[in-house]
Amino acid sequence: MKDKTILRYSAIICTAIMPTSVVAQNQTTENSSDAGLSGDVAIADIVVTAQRRSERLQDVPVAVTAVNAARLDAVGIQNTLDLSKVTPGLTFAQTSGFGQPHIRGVGSSTNGPGLEQPVATYIDGVYIASAPSSLLTLNNVERIEVLKGPQGTLFGRNATGGLIQVVTRDPKTTFSGAANISYANYQDVVGDVYVTGGLSNNLAADIAVRYETQGKGWGRNFGTGNESGKLNHDFAGRAKLLWEPSAETQVRLAFDYENRSSSREAQRIDSQYPGTFDNIAFGGPFPQGGVHDKNSNLDEVFKLKAGGVSAQINQTLGGVELQSITAYRESAYSFPIDVDETPVPIIQINPLRSTGKQFSQELQLSPSDKGRLKWVAGLFYFGSNDQYNPGVVSFAPTPISPVPGAAVEQSTRDRQLTRSFAAYAQATYEVLPDTNLTLGGRYTYERKKIDGFSDLSVNGVHFSTTPIITPASGIPTKVHFQRFSYRVALDHKFGRDILGYVSYNTGFKSGGYNLGSPDNPPYRPETIGALEGGIKSEFFDRHLRLNMSAFRYMYTNIQVGRYVGGNIFLYNGAKAENYGADLDAELVVANGLNLTAGLSYLHARFNSFPNADFIAPIPNLPPNFGTTVPGSADGKRLPFSPTFTVNLGANYKVVTTVGDFAFNANYYRTSKYYAAPDNVLFQKAYGLVDLSLGWTAPKGEFSVKGFVRNVADTEYKTTMIETTAGPVVTYGAPRTYGVALGYKF
Repeated sequence: MKDKTILRYSAIICTAIMPTSVVAQNQTTENSSDAGLSGDVAIADIVVTAQRRSERLQDVPVAVTAVNAARLDAVGIQNTLDLSKVTPGLTFAQTSGFGQPHIRGVGSSTNGPGLEQPVATYIDGVYIASAPSSLLTLNNVERIEVLKGPQGTLFGRNATGGLIQVVTRDPKTTFSGAANISYANYQDVVGDVYVTGGLSNNLAADIAVRYETQGKGWGRNFGTGNESGKLNHDFAGRAKLLWEPSAETQVRLAFDYENRSSSREAQRIDSQYPGTFDNIAFGGPFPQGGVHDKNSNLDEVFKLKAGGVSAQINQTLGGVELQSITAYRESAYSFPIDVDETPVPIIQINPLRSTGKQFSQELQLSPSDKGRLKWVAGLFYFGSNDQYNPGVVSFAPTPISPVPGAAVEQSTRDRQLTRSFAAYAQATYEVLPDTNLTLGGRYTYERKKIDGFSDLSVNGVHFSTTPIITPASGIPTKVHFQRFSYRVALDHKFGRDILGYVSYNTGFKSGGYNLGSPDNPPYRPETIGALEGGIKSEFFDRHLRLNMSAFRYMYTNIQVGRYVGGNIFLYNGAKAENYGADLDAELVVANGLNLTAGLSYLHARFNSFPNADFIAPIPNLPPNFGTTVPGSADGKRLPFSPTFTVNLGANYKVVTTVGDFAFNANYYRTSKYYAAPDNVLFQKAYGLVDLSLGWTAPKGEFSVKGFVRNVADTEYKTTMIETTAGPVVTYGAPRTYGVALGYKF
């Protein structure tokens, strides 16, 4: 009854004032590159590209969160995992280093090559398919845009829940740069350098480099005696060239690379209920220590190498703008997993090595003039090769080995080839004064192919080599999908500073194969239809920005994660209804003082899921090695879907003759949420507080900042997995504090 009442109020809000969800948390100046941190008493315009063209955020009938580099730095956001601190409705989980964003209850809790996320990640218009690569170390960033709701028309497949768009800086012809170094507890050192300048009158370049290393771990692995929760190194570099041979032509060439080695993502048995193997039959129960400790015979060190090159060409052809974006990327990722999570060798992955290669090409046309008709049309091609090379699961000679009492090793080398083609168009026309109608559609055709083989060894002796899919299995080696996604929206300007809109959008996440479990049938696409209404408003001579939204999703054929015997895969079989409301506000209280606030309410429940996986023991097999049994998840919450999230921020800047002093505080809170459809493993409600206090020299060249993140040392989980070997979790960073020095030139 409570949920129905809230829905009725949301519908009333949607009908009466047509709300939307936009967080303008970072801007309080009209003429400053550090908007959001200066003292001018006005909320400035924010320019975003949510509709594939540059527009004022307040004029875009799409729910968007936009945060610039100054705000990211002030809050202490260092990677995409931290974006939930400033984005209501976004929950960002990770598993084994794979990013798993969820927006308004739409997301995925699986990982592996070819298992793309339903919240897409873009960098400068380039789609990043590899989930490990989407856990970006933020570097050289101008702003980040988080688009909520399906974006299937303009951004295509795998944007069912929305997308995260990272926009990096353009090079400047004037020579300038910045360098920063920080030191924090756990002997954490971060250094970054940015330099830009002109190589000729029409050619500019920049380079950004960031390196972090951590000398002391957050915890210890009792099984090996080594430290755990430690970032060995993280190097990220990006360079860009901007060539402008004429007023009609711009060419951008970008290169990026990241090399990361970390045990911060190491998993451990959760204390909520015991693991399958943590018992007397294997010498247990074993001491687990604190939340950042573990007790395993394997040190889980995750290693990533990823990078790419992209070329963007913008050309004016009469009254039309042509844009071409060509990109190629590669990633290689290895992640060892101790499946049993005990100091006794029972089942482990040694390690899984996944690689991904992708190529994309997009051509886009739009008008040069900004008349009553605004339109964009394009063609898009995407191809990828994702594989385990190899994926090795080892069983010690125990009763639960596939050959009881014998050491067994299963090695798989398989790959999935993806080819996707799309054509899209969207147009906005001013049908009445200050009233616009938007219509858009996208047709996508996609095919996927799988091949490979697996090896089986028993007691070190090769036993067999078999194709991963045999004719007798009845599983096809090729599948194809085709979908039409569309958008209909109506917006109206109620005066200069109030925009209202209603929209209906559709989208789909692609189907495909489970490379970790290729003997399972391919999973089918999931689809979503989203009704949304919103209002974007500014009051009191742009001292108050207030944005609201209400939405309702029909979410069908949902792809649900399953973890069985060390294998990870997706299966279909669920319908859900998501509805809720967002409220975001920014207030300039006085010269130098501004406050931000965000609130998200979400009702996300399965309404038809009769055959969900429920983890249960096998009674007659010592020890009780878990399995899955079918159960009804009807009425249960979708994974990683908290009912409420709240974020509050305050920034205060004082200008003096000896320099500028800036204080920033940010508070994030989420209510309880669950890991899986059975709603057993959960993260309880928690809050995080981050503080910083900085000084900048009068001319702006030198700066010093002290910071504390997770002030209360709150314990919270970034990984939650229900497996047949027990519940495994990873905890987020403990309290960290330190000082940062900066220099600009």
